[in-house]
Amino acid sequence: MSGFSLNAQTLRTLCAAGFVAPAVLFTQSRDALREVTRPIVTGLLQAVGIQAQDHGTAMTVGRLEVPWTRDCAGVNLLLIMLALAVWVNRQEKAGVKYWLRVAAMVPAAQAANVLRVLTLIAYRSIAWPAVESPQTPYFMGFIRMVPFLTLITPCGGRPLSHALLETLHAAAVVALLAPMTGMPNGSLITMAAVLALAQCRIRQDFWRLRRCLTALWVVAGFSVAMMNLESFWLPWLLCCPLLLDLVWLRTPGGFLVLLSTHSMVTMQSWAPVIGWTGIALAILPWLKNTPTPAAAPATATPARPGPPWQRFTLTSACILCFALPFPASTLLSMGQVQWMPPLTVQSRPPGSRGYEVRLPGQSDHIALATYGATGRDRHHTVQVCLKYRGTELTPEPDHSGVYSDGKHWLREFFLQDQQWIAEYGTYLKNTFRPGADPGVHLIFISPMDRVTPDLFAKESSSLASTFHDLCTGKPTPAHNDLLAIQP
Repeated sequence: MSGFSLNAQTLRTLCAAGFVAPAVLFTQSRDALREVTRPIVTGLLQAVGIQAQDHGTAMTVGRLEVPWTRDCAGVNLLLIMLALAVWVNRQEKAGVKYWLRVAAMVPAAQAANVLRVLTLIAYRSIAWPAVESPQTPYFMGFIRMVPFLTLITPCGGRPLSHALLETLHAAAVVALLAPMTGMPNGSLITMAAVLALAQCRIRQDFWRLRRCLTALWVVAGFSVAMMNLESFWLPWLLCCPLLLDLVWLRTPGGFLVLLSTHSMVTMQSWAPVIGWTGIALAILPWLKNTPTPAAAPATATPARPGPPWQRFTLTSACILCFALPFPASTLLSMGQVQWMPPLTVQSRPPGSRGYEVRLPGQSDHIALATYGATGRDRHHTVQVCLKYRGTELTPEPDHSGVYSDGKHWLREFFLQDQQWIAEYGTYLKNTFRPGADPGVHLIFISPMDRVTPDLFAKESSSLASTFHDLCTGKPTPAHNDLLAIQP
């Protein structure tokens, strides 16, 4: 064990990373602070003359029905802000000042969460009846976190702009990462993102190269937004040229770690092999505490920072771009027509999103819920969708695509580009091209005590085919029979 030793700075960085990763994963937990947030929000609205009533699981604000979901989760924001406080102060001494900064995040998180909920209510009031994209609440959380995080950011003898750039970058990464922890291989994405974040610090080496790469990075960000390639946002943020260690990126571990932050990659069956291998290769040099290309000073090109105006321009552009992943989908989807089921089927909206659909030949024991895309965003899997709502699904081992919550069978399909798709991987590939229609998400559900998983799989597949035919205008056998008996 003589080859393994940790200096103080490396140990503090590993401890901070060990706090951030579980905190981000726990942002999918049950919100224990909503009992505190709800009366504060209701009281503030009533104090300014707005009619607001708390119904427990939802709140009525004028004509709005605001559900208390994880979008309003105070414990989530608290964990994120505690994680960021530990992260941005990871090189500070663990004295009284350090612990005061961490403790200050408890009331700050409560205040930021109340402001976020109020901002969300105001947004919904203005945009009604439109519904915001899933990224919008996280963007509002990011904006509300910024003033509090700037107060606990240590400068460490550096310019304040450097410290703020690093803090805002970390906040954007963690805010974007939080909803991704519920995806397949979410723990892999989280660990890879935190390790990549550990390599992000303001850099002044290779300045001419970084200046050119920053301009390309900004252009790439707007291209990702225009082409609706959401899976690129996290690796794009982590690749900010003013922060990322370019030498570390060239190592096998660095490349594999950054690759593992791409959700499209981590959806593949081989992702855990390359992902955890990259994480091991990235951590090993820290444990050995030996000079590595990533840790060694970059002496190949002397540090020649550009003039102040140039550094200010690039820093300002990066700070503005850190917020780009959150509102991009909402802004680009303005004016988009909301999807509705065809008039040839019975349907009714169960709430602000989606429709309950009744198809010809549909049994009483099986139900169908359909969801159009929110803006230009692709649909999540049914596992991810329900996990956001506190329901865990387990796959049925003998029937591919069938899931169970312990009481019901569930199965999903997608209608996209005039075809129906049963596999989420195929759906992702079909929607990966620029300008692709995100399509419609179909979720079938049936009580477990009413039908076997085999029969449920067959019925749901047949009904999905029928619904596809109705949406594309193709007559179904059931409709042909109805037409034959009409006078």
